[in-house]
Amino acid sequence: MTPFKSLPFPDHERVSDPLWQRLWGTYSDVITLLRADSIPTDVEICGAEYYIYAELAGGCSLTIGASGDHGAESLPLYREELTAWHVLFHGPEGTGSRVVYDSSQGDQLRNGTAVLPLIAHLVPHIETARRIALQQGGTAVREHTVEHLRHALGLDAATPEQPENPPGPALPDDVLALLAEHGMTAEPEVLDGRYRIAVDLLDDTYLICLPLDIETDGVPAAWEVTLQHRFQPGHLTEVAPATGEPCLLDTMRARIRTALANASRS
Repeated sequence: MTPFKSLPFPDHERVSDPLWQRLWGTYSDVITLLRADSIPTDVEICGAEYYIYAELAGGCSLTIGASGDHGAESLPLYREELTAWHVLFHGPEGTGSRVVYDSSQGDQLRNGTAVLPLIAHLVPHIETARRIALQQGGTAVREHTVEHLRHALGLDAATPEQPENPPGPALPDDVLALLAEHGMTAEPEVLDGRYRIAVDLLDDTYLICLPLDIETDGVPAAWEVTLQHRFQPGHLTEVAPATGEPCLLDTMRARIRTALANASRS
């Protein structure tokens, strides 16, 4: 593994503020792990609200706060008062933000305030930001290899976001390319004994993709796509063929387009 080279200490006037120093120390385990891969990470103080802010490549960033009844909340001053993490991934300018981790709900509920599962779920989004930067063709792209993060977390082969051997079929390559284009990831999971793939959108909605009629070669004949809202009841379900017209790619493109429009209006 490449020798670790520490980032310089943040250079701003807040470093002499006792409040900033206290927050930096309280959340130093999260901050240090991110800084270990040359990711500039700092404590943001906005009035009486406190967050961890990590600057990624490609104009992307992460905001790490606490999870509350209505989404993100300020990190508490006392670590023992933290009950769950809430993380927003901010894409390049104009692409909006989306929730990529919330340990107060769903399959992440069991993680609680643990730091290693938090960082493990951020690794794919750090890599997504690097891919976006490379696609932008910038001349000064900071390479986040997440080498130290993978080593520290034991993720040298796979991450929870992208299992090496998921228990079901992956989304088609053209759909995965579409998601990567918008900085989104597909998360395979098993819930109530059934394999599915979850995709977070930008407007507090997410897609659940269930493979249907899996052939002997492991390829599904169609996908059941369910649109769900995180904070409102109700959902919309449609079945999209894996190939042909209309196909799964068209369905996903339409849902992403709608989510982007909703996010821009909000």
